[in-house]
Amino acid sequence: MRHYETDSTPAAARLLALTVLADGGLDRNEVDAMMHTDLARRLGIGSVEFERILREYCDDLLASANYLDGMRLKVADEVLDLLLEDITDPALQQALLRTMQEIVSADGVETTAEVDVLARALEKWSRRPHARALN
Repeated sequence: MRHYETDSTPAAARLLALTVLADGGLDRNEVDAMMHTDLARRLGIGSVEFERILREYCDDLLASANYLDGMRLKVADEVLDLLLEDITDPALQQALLRTMQEIVSADGVETTAEVDVLARALEKWSRRPHARALN
């Protein structure tokens, strides 16, 4: 997978693209829902920018994915973790989680693959470093 700057618009847009494609297909309802979110407006993700990131993600996915069957690709868990690590700002993480949920819900069907992506993001971003006890 290509690297984008931490907390950048392309890094966030790639996670949105991953969420749109998590169920194995490109659904217009999911893309439309994503494009109308506050996060997309705040980050300035327009249709041209999103389509570029989506194409780049698909290229990367084809080069580095674990195949589930002849029709679907699934990004490896360790790769998903690396993509999630590109977002370190807690406010951006929360906004992404909300937007990812909106995408997943947009077509009225929440697949196991979509829920797995959300759960992985929630798990990864919920981890808080343990504070050291002062002596």
